[in-house]
Amino acid sequence: MSNPSNIHRPYLTLPGATGMPDLHKELAHMPAEQQHRFESSGEFIRRLAARIGKWRSALPDDEEPAIFALMSNGDAVAVESIGEDGHSSVVVEGNLEGLPCMFISHQSSFQIVCYTRKIEEEEEEQPRRKIGFHVGGEELEA
Repeated sequence: MSNPSNIHRPYLTLPGATGMPDLHKELAHMPAEQQHRFESSGEFIRRLAARIGKWRSALPDDEEPAIFALMSNGDAVAVESIGEDGHSSVVVEGNLEGLPCMFISHQSSFQIVCYTRKIEEEEEEQPRRKIGFHVGGEELEA
């Protein structure tokens, strides 16, 4: 049986990724132009890349972060890269049921699941897998 006090704990407990900011406070003190940029898909991707990079640095050597993008029909795409597509859309390149795919989503309906996966022994000899993040012509890796 679960502990009733668990409902008061933060719902996000990723190593190094906790400490959810109060976005209402943050936005209340931003000029309109900066607020508009803050709400953009590019800023979302930059923050996600930074969070995943920080998370990766806290993981043991035999684990790595992985991301699934959840589609509206319930399918999950194993993400290889995420990029901005205009101000408010996100484009994902990845793998769906063993096949390469790409899809575009408005960031307001874009959902992801971040998790860790064990690195198999045969993979340990290869360079660590990176997830690509693309913003404004710049590539960020995490």
